[in-house]
Amino acid sequence: MNRLFVIGLSHRTAPIEIREAMVDAHAAGPDPAQTPSRNGELRQRLQSAAALCGEAMMLSTCNRVELYGALPHSLETREAGELLTRVEELFVEPLPQARKHLYRLEGEPALSHLFRVASSLDSMVLGEPQILGQVKAAYREARSAGTVGSVLGAVLPRAFAIAKRVRSETTIGESPASVASVAVDLARQIFGNLAGHPVMLVGAGKMAELCARHLYEAGANQFIVVNRTVSRAEELAARLGGSAHALSELEGLLARPAVVLFSAGAPEPLLRAEMLARAMKARRGRWLLLIDIAVPRDVEPNCGKLDNVYLYDIDALSEVVASNLGERQRAAVAAEAIVQAEMQRAAQRAASADVVPLIRALRERAQGIAEAEVARVLPRLGPLGDRERALVTGLADAVVNKLLHGPMTALRRGAAEGGGGGDLAEAVRRLWSLQVEDPEAADSDDGESS
Repeated sequence: MNRLFVIGLSHRTAPIEIREAMVDAHAAGPDPAQTPSRNGELRQRLQSAAALCGEAMMLSTCNRVELYGALPHSLETREAGELLTRVEELFVEPLPQARKHLYRLEGEPALSHLFRVASSLDSMVLGEPQILGQVKAAYREARSAGTVGSVLGAVLPRAFAIAKRVRSETTIGESPASVASVAVDLARQIFGNLAGHPVMLVGAGKMAELCARHLYEAGANQFIVVNRTVSRAEELAARLGGSAHALSELEGLLARPAVVLFSAGAPEPLLRAEMLARAMKARRGRWLLLIDIAVPRDVEPNCGKLDNVYLYDIDALSEVVASNLGERQRAAVAAEAIVQAEMQRAAQRAASADVVPLIRALRERAQGIAEAEVARVLPRLGPLGDRERALVTGLADAVVNKLLHGPMTALRRGAAEGGGGGDLAEAVRRLWSLQVEDPEAADSDDGESS
């Protein structure tokens, strides 16, 4: 597993300003349905990274921007370190100030991190379901760009399977703690019953629809959809039984809603303090809840300083999320156990893979000797029927299998347990004068050659 690596930053290491800038710099927003030019920029960055290290995948969400890759197996430790430094430089090239917020993981820590990210154990909202879809989208983009090789091609499907186990075998996703459910909780805390309190959605993407569905299920029954592309707004408004409007109408509409949820992720803030101040006068003191889940942020931070305005952005939501995490944190213990068990299995498979070429060479040597002896002896036995010839050949095969069973079992056990496994393998090589192929050639025998 010493070839996999991840370089990145997340809500644990970087403030929202840095995350916003990195998302924009890498042209890798959380919505995979980006413009062709943005997708083209992402593909170029993936291919540039893969040109350095062989494989690359970019995961970008509201809360993390990460580059996954794999180093050539043949590199020495010093060479691997130098190459990773070059990849890191490429990663932060558009935003050098992000370097101090980076983490860099290699081998088993990188694999464990990937498993935990896909299983939503490293999310700001523990157990939220969106991250798995985002990882899958990143994987599809990397495959489309031609930057997935044997390592990422093995570990990503494994991460998806582990995430599925976590969702089905624990209760980590049952208590409400997603960004959408937190939005509902906030609205309920302020307004109580949401029926009769208009909700405005600024942005008409998947997150807007997800939040709207949660709000609708909580009683909201009046929706206003505002979007740069009016046709998208009309499609979502039709599903919600609401009205659709162009983004240019935003200021005039602000007098109506009780809750405004922003998810557009525009390059510049869509709602500025002076615009909101004018709208608040028209509202005559009525409370307004602004929930900004967009990256980059759609709402200027100073809007939260106005009277009778509640503003929560992605980072501020973490304070609200904390009250909903009790049950998920208990479930996370079981989820972490699943990840650790999978890590142990991966380590055992990787260790066993190291002796696969040796076992193959040992069997080929013994089988070759047996076949040569059968070929030498058969002519001396005179005329034999097919049954007798099969018995002689089968006897030779059986002797080889019985003689090799003990050594091969010991080699596998020694590799899996560590310790003296290397000494045992070296002894077998010397006793049998075996020439063993490079371990990387055995990748097909190792489902987790990472």
